Amino acid sequence: MRRTAPKLLLLATALAAAPLLLAGGARERTAQEAQGRVLDAALHHLGDDRTPEWPEAPADPEPSPLVIAFESAANAGEWLLHLSARDVDSDWAVELNGARLGLLPRTKPLAAARFIVPPGSVASGRNELRIVPSNPKEDILVGRVRLEERSLRDALQLGQLEVTVRDADGAPLPCRLTLVDAQGKAVELFYADARATAVRPGIAYTKAGHARLELPPGPVTVWASRGMEWSVASGTVEIATGATRTIELSLAREVDTAGFVACDTHIHTLTHSGHGDASVEERLITIAGEGIELPIATDHNQQIDYRPTQRQMELLPWFTPVVGNEVTTDNGHMNAFPMVPGGERPPWKESDWAKLVEGIRAKGAQVVILNHPRWPEGGKDPLTAFGFDEQTGERRAPQRFAFDCIEVINSDCPTTPPDTVLPAWFALLNRGERFTAIGSSDSHAVGVIVGQGRTYVPMDDSDPAALDVAAACRAFKEGRVAVSLGLFATLEIEGRAMGDTLQPASDEVEAVVRVRHPSWIAPRSLELVVDGTVAAKVALDDAQPGDGRCEKSRRVRVRLPDHDSWIVALARAPRVAAPFWEMSLPEALALTNPIWIDRDRDLEWSSPRATAAARLGGARDAAAVAQVRAALPGLDDGAALQLLELARDACSGEARTALAALAAERAGLAGWAARHLGAP
Repeated sequence: MRRTAPKLLLLATALAAAPLLLAGGARERTAQEAQGRVLDAALHHLGDDRTPEWPEAPADPEPSPLVIAFESAANAGEWLLHLSARDVDSDWAVELNGARLGLLPRTKPLAAARFIVPPGSVASGRNELRIVPSNPKEDILVGRVRLEERSLRDALQLGQLEVTVRDADGAPLPCRLTLVDAQGKAVELFYADARATAVRPGIAYTKAGHARLELPPGPVTVWASRGMEWSVASGTVEIATGATRTIELSLAREVDTAGFVACDTHIHTLTHSGHGDASVEERLITIAGEGIELPIATDHNQQIDYRPTQRQMELLPWFTPVVGNEVTTDNGHMNAFPMVPGGERPPWKESDWAKLVEGIRAKGAQVVILNHPRWPEGGKDPLTAFGFDEQTGERRAPQRFAFDCIEVINSDCPTTPPDTVLPAWFALLNRGERFTAIGSSDSHAVGVIVGQGRTYVPMDDSDPAALDVAAACRAFKEGRVAVSLGLFATLEIEGRAMGDTLQPASDEVEAVVRVRHPSWIAPRSLELVVDGTVAAKVALDDAQPGDGRCEKSRRVRVRLPDHDSWIVALARAPRVAAPFWEMSLPEALALTNPIWIDRDRDLEWSSPRATAAARLGGARDAAAVAQVRAALPGLDDGAALQLLELARDACSGEARTALAALAAERAGLAGWAARHLGAP
C-alpha cells in the first residue's frame, strides 16, 4: 500500500522512538561505513503494491517480515549494524535474535542508518535479523545490511563533551542545548543518558542542567536556551578523539511574566499519537527544558496523564501537566481539557460540530479549542469546506461553532501562518462569536520546539508544580489570555485588561501596551486593531525613555467608532533563524485578546453584527437600501460588512443593485460586495 505521511510524520529523525538508532544522514554510505561484513547486499521491496518506479529492487513485493540469517562468532563488545531504507512512513522494527535494536528511519529518500549491537546480542553460530512492520501493507525498500565488528565510538573516533547550565543563582536548569560544527551544521550526538536527556542530531535537552555527550572530533559551538523568557548563552570547544572537554553556561530570565504562566495547549508524543518522534519521557524533558509550566497532553483521540512519568523522572517541580485530547475528526481537530485519564473518548466520528462539542463536554472538558483552522492548506481546511466568509464569518454549511477558543498561532504549521487565521477570528468576533485566541506549538517531535507558540494565562505563578487548572480554564473561557510567538504583550485601557468591558469616557482612548521579549528578538511594530481594522500603528525599533532592555511599552491613542466595538494589540518582530530557536513561521508575534468597548455605555456590549441588525431594523428592499445609506457613515468596516450581509438577504432585484452601488463607494466593502452582490 503506497501512502502519504500524515502531518509532521516526516519530521521524525532517524532516531525515532529508539534511543539506539543513530541517524546516518542523507548520504547512503561512506568509506568508513564500507568496512564490515556484508550480510545482505540487496535492497528488498516489502509491502503489497507493485512499484516499477523503484529501480533498486523488484517491482513486486516480497512478504514481510524480512528475515536475514547469518553465521557469526559471539560479540563480547559493542558492534554496529548498517542498513539502508527508503519510503518509510511507519514503525518497522529491526530485531536481532528476538531483541529490538531500534526502528528504521522514517524517510522518503534512500538513507543509511546505524544501529548499536550491544555486547552479547550476536550468538556464536546461527543468528537471525528480522525487519518487522507495524503496517505490513506499507511499501518500503530496505537492505544493504552490514555488520561491523567495532564500536561506534571507535568507528567515529568520538570525543566527550560535558555541558553544565545554571541559572543566575547557580542552580542547575533544565534547558535545550543546540550544537553545530564549523559549517553551522547539526552535530551528531551519541551515548547520551536517555534517562536525563532527549537527543537528536544537533539537539540535546537536559532535565537537570547537565549533559554528557560524545561527538566526532572538531570545533563545536554550543548554545544553551530555555524558551522565549530566557537569555541565550554559547561557547565553542574543540572536540578531540578520546578526550573530554567541558563547558559551563549560565542563563538569566529576561522576560517579565509575573502573574502569568506559560501554557502549551497542543502537545503530542510518538508513544500515544503514533507519529512524530518524541517518546513520553523525551516530551517531558523538552517541556521542562523550554519552560512550559502548564502543558496540555493532546495526543490524537487519547487521554494521557503525564504525572506518573513526571514523578518517576523527578520533574515534578517544573510544571503542572493537564490531561487533554486532540479530538481528531474527518472535518477538523479540537483540543479539549481537562479530561479523565484513559477515560471514554468523545464522539470523534461525529461530523456535526455542535454535537461533537456537546459530546466533548459530556466527557468533562471545560475548554474546547478549534485547532489549526486553516490546515490542511489548499482549500482543504474545514472553514473552506463550510463555505466560510473571512470578512463576515458567514458559512454556507449549517455548522454551529460551539467551541471556546481558536488556535491563531500554531508554530509547527508553516503553510498556514497567523495572518491566514487572524481574518477568520476577526470576522467571528464581529459576528458576535466571542472565541478566545490562543497559541500553541503542535509539537510532535523533539526537534520541533514545544512551547514556541504558547499562551500566557493569568494566575498565581508562585509554584509551577501546583497550578490552579480550574482558574486556567476560566481564563481561557473569559478571554483573559495572551498569545505568544517569541513576544509577550499585554493591553490595558483605562484600567481594563483583556476580557474586560470598558465604558469609555470619550470617543478616543489611550491604550497602554507592554511588549516583552528576550534580548535575542527585536520587536519592530505594534498595531491596535479595532473590529478587524488597524486603527493605529507605531514603530518599536527605538527604545524610549523608561523602556527596559527586554520591554517596549507604548501609550497609543486610538479613535473609536460611535458604536460598540472591540480592540486588540498585535506586535511583530523579524523571524528568528538562529539554530537554538529556528522558526518555521515568517515572523515572531504577540497578540492580546480583546477589550470590549461599550461605546454607548448601556452596560451591555453589542457586537458589530448586533449593531448592524439594529440599524437595519428589519427593513426590506428599497427601505433596507435607505437604512444602509443612512447607517454606513457611522459604522466602521467590521460593522458595515455585517450590515451589508444582512441587507443582502433583505434585498432583491433593483434594491440589491442599489446596495451594490453603495458598497462599491467604500474601499473596505467593495471586494465583499463584488463577490456577494455582483456588479452595481
